[in-house]
Amino acid sequence: MSKILPRHLLSGAALGAMLTFAAPQAMAADAPEQVAAPGDIVVTASRRAERLQDVPIAVSAIGAAQIKSGGFQQLTDIQYQVSGVQFGNSPNDAGFRLRGVGTAGGYSSSSEQNVGTVVDGVVIPFGNPVGSLGDLERVEALKGPQGTQFGKNASSGVINITTAKPKFGVLSGKVFASYGELNEVNTNASVNIPVSANSALAVYAYYRSNDGFVNNVVRHEKWGGTINSGVRAKYFYEPSDDLSFYLIGDYSRNVGRGPGQLWTINSLPNSYGTAAGALATARFANLASLGVTPGLTNDKSVENSAGYNSEQNYGGSLEINKKLGNYNLTSITAYRGFVQGAAAYAIDATSYSIFTAREMPKPQSFISEELRLSSASGSKLEFIGGIYASSRKVGSPNFYSAAQLRPALPFATTTINISAGKTNTQTKSDSVAGFVDGKYHVTEQFALIGGFRYQYDWVKSSSVTTLDEQYMPGTVVDGGFVVPYTARPMSTGSVSKGGWSGKAGANYKINRDVMLFGTIARGYLGPTVTFSGLTGTRSDVNPQTVRDIALGIKSQLFNRAVTFNASVFFDQYKNLQTSVFNGTEFLTQNAGGFNANGFEFDANWRVSPEFSLRGGMTYSETKFTDYETACPAVVKAAYTCYTKNGTSLVQAAGEPLSGAPKVSATFGADVKVPINDRLNFDWSANFYYRSRVQYDVASAVSSQPGYYTIGLNTGVGDAEGKWRVGVFARNLLDKRFVASVIGMPFADAGATVNWLTREGRRTVGVSATMSF
Repeated sequence: MSKILPRHLLSGAALGAMLTFAAPQAMAADAPEQVAAPGDIVVTASRRAERLQDVPIAVSAIGAAQIKSGGFQQLTDIQYQVSGVQFGNSPNDAGFRLRGVGTAGGYSSSSEQNVGTVVDGVVIPFGNPVGSLGDLERVEALKGPQGTQFGKNASSGVINITTAKPKFGVLSGKVFASYGELNEVNTNASVNIPVSANSALAVYAYYRSNDGFVNNVVRHEKWGGTINSGVRAKYFYEPSDDLSFYLIGDYSRNVGRGPGQLWTINSLPNSYGTAAGALATARFANLASLGVTPGLTNDKSVENSAGYNSEQNYGGSLEINKKLGNYNLTSITAYRGFVQGAAAYAIDATSYSIFTAREMPKPQSFISEELRLSSASGSKLEFIGGIYASSRKVGSPNFYSAAQLRPALPFATTTINISAGKTNTQTKSDSVAGFVDGKYHVTEQFALIGGFRYQYDWVKSSSVTTLDEQYMPGTVVDGGFVVPYTARPMSTGSVSKGGWSGKAGANYKINRDVMLFGTIARGYLGPTVTFSGLTGTRSDVNPQTVRDIALGIKSQLFNRAVTFNASVFFDQYKNLQTSVFNGTEFLTQNAGGFNANGFEFDANWRVSPEFSLRGGMTYSETKFTDYETACPAVVKAAYTCYTKNGTSLVQAAGEPLSGAPKVSATFGADVKVPINDRLNFDWSANFYYRSRVQYDVASAVSSQPGYYTIGLNTGVGDAEGKWRVGVFARNLLDKRFVASVIGMPFADAGATVNWLTREGRRTVGVSATMSF
């Protein structure tokens, strides 16, 4: 192991184990008092309120207080506070990852997620309905397959989010505002209104914006700025002790300043400056005069085409709970809508209009129903069982995307409509499942764990093109002759198949504060049929399965002042659903075999009531055991490309998963001391480390070196919490890193581009909070 881990990381891991730094704490305001004593962490990882230390799975939890103390402002920032959690916002690293494994992006309309997102009990298949952190109660990261309870979108884990529930008999409210670099504005407000003795309403609204951080030196614009706003309303009604209704509705809108594709040049083609590279030399000859130096820290774009993007996310849910003697019947009915707004972009990374694309608004909808029966907590047999059904639609008859390529610019202006006109892609996915999950207490110390879920999926997809009236065959547009093309006829694909998830294991309590557990679980991600957005390439994607073996310990020592939870895991995937960039677009594929093995720990030391230390680390070695995929433009020396059926391929066995670090670690400290009877001083620090990652399988040029960030947040406030003013810093040392590095589209070998991210810049600001 020491040959793999850098020496300073080994030292950090040893120090973390000796000092037993933190498992982030969370307290569920609505958890019943009999579940946990004051100071215990309460989670709903098993769909019932339980002490974290009693849940026999690898789960990390972070509560509202710690989220705020870090100075972070959006859900994706939990990756800087919980080890083993990542969030990607580029095509080949999209969504949440746990232990390095997650959704490997692509522009597929019907791809499912490896790591599921659940908000207030509702599975979220697309987008992010939590645009601000102000009303969160806690966030739980459930690592490893969780399909027995959370379904097919949880084959590699779940991010389980709980927002604050309305409180009876309390009129309260809170207002927060902060201002930081890049003109970053973040405001939110919430109010809790008692409607009657047994009902209450809570409303939360937010607004966030920041200026761009990518300097487009050709268009003289700043790209990467965003305007995000939203509202969430919740109504909780409990007409009797055995019946309750919980109604939630939300709406959010995000608007980008510039395109969503924030690409800058990392490296030029190998042919640049050579006799054979006349075209490449001509395309990039103006970089010096524009003040652009290619590299990982390049923040200047030379794209000459305008860009814009936006999205809307909305939905609602109704949860009904009815007690039936010693059992509880729960129904959750939910609807989600998502509209990816009209967009325009260019992805050639040059000051010529080589590649341009546009899209009309793309709608998605999702409706789900879950009905489950659960036994009482503390009974000899604790179980949850039920049925689940969902239906998802992507696209509409009015949606289309189109793309044009001028491959010889600046020497010739011939235009190729590479999308064969305007492409319309639509997908419908239906799913039904039955599940049961539980624990049998053989003795007070020993319990058996088990669960099973069977699901059946139906997927139908279609792709067709029509002539593009802006680029008709044989016409001249902007001085370029449009090469004649023929619209593609309707192509359809469908698949229907069933599969199962399951788990078995046991836990043993040595005493009230030390528990050992071991589980073996099977995760399942259903099949799909996809058509790519540009060329309409069809991919028939087989079901993905994973076998997870986990052994762990949960412990609290020294009168529960120290918490130390750790586990080792061995994950073996078959037909891993991933994506590959073929030089033009991302395609969804199956990898034949893939492993992820490692260990993780979370720890916390409450040194005193005023001072605590926290942290954690995840080591995950990911490796393909069988993966025949498209050969990158510049292949690693250890790999050889070959041609099969006219396609250049490489066997990538031994390569790590794209975007997966071997090591991620978080360490932090929190201080809160009284200044006098009326004032408190607080100070929090957070350190985050992520080791080197590779973004293109078997590529010699597509990687991001390891980096670390430091966050600080300090302030002074009222001893009763009525107000606080403070200063914060994210990425204090201004460590520059990117969301992805991939091969430059439509360029010779050796050319790469950075996908920039806001988190790769320092942000220092001030904040204020008032509450009543």
